[in-house]
Amino acid sequence: MTTTATEPARPQVILPPGWVLLPVTADNAATARETFAAGWERGPRDSIGPFIHRMESWLTEMLDDAHRSGGTSVVLPLGVPWQVPVSTGIVFSRAAPPAGVLGAGVALPLPDSGDLVETDAGPARHRVVDHEVPADADDTSMVRLHTIERTWVAPEADAYVLATATIAGQPIDDYAPVADALLLLIETILDAVTWTSPSAAANPGERQADAAPR
Repeated sequence: MTTTATEPARPQVILPPGWVLLPVTADNAATARETFAAGWERGPRDSIGPFIHRMESWLTEMLDDAHRSGGTSVVLPLGVPWQVPVSTGIVFSRAAPPAGVLGAGVALPLPDSGDLVETDAGPARHRVVDHEVPADADDTSMVRLHTIERTWVAPEADAYVLATATIAGQPIDDYAPVADALLLLIETILDAVTWTSPSAAANPGERQADAAPR
């Protein structure tokens, strides 16, 4: 008798307008090209081409960084230009439980760190870190403002699924409401996470193909 190995379930998210969910692989150049393919229709190739190539390089590097840190997918706001210098993104990853935590016949528990919250994907641990502005930062510096961490037990019950988002921006009081609004938006996105199998015929949460360059 043979058994067929199945890939682990992946997080599926409800994307706000202009946001995309992209897979992270060992080679992300093709994903970057596909993500910005619609941009070639926005102007003459000789004028729009350099901008698209810069965006492709930027996205490839970002996805490669996520891969090196163990990421499996990312959520990014690509379709709506920012009005202020504040940015964010979410990286999903999987992590094995510490040795001795997963025992035969024993359900994998959530970590102790963080607040216990209920989400569409089940119970999770939630933690927000508000970063202090470095003493040498000025109004033009881009610094970390908030980090959001969410941890679920994977549907297979053999690992944790982690979502990590960082909100960065210039440390200017007038921009604080924008960072706070992004914090609330990310928490809302994570509250609505569900699980999907990569073998499903329709997987709208895996990628939004009509993303446009910022």
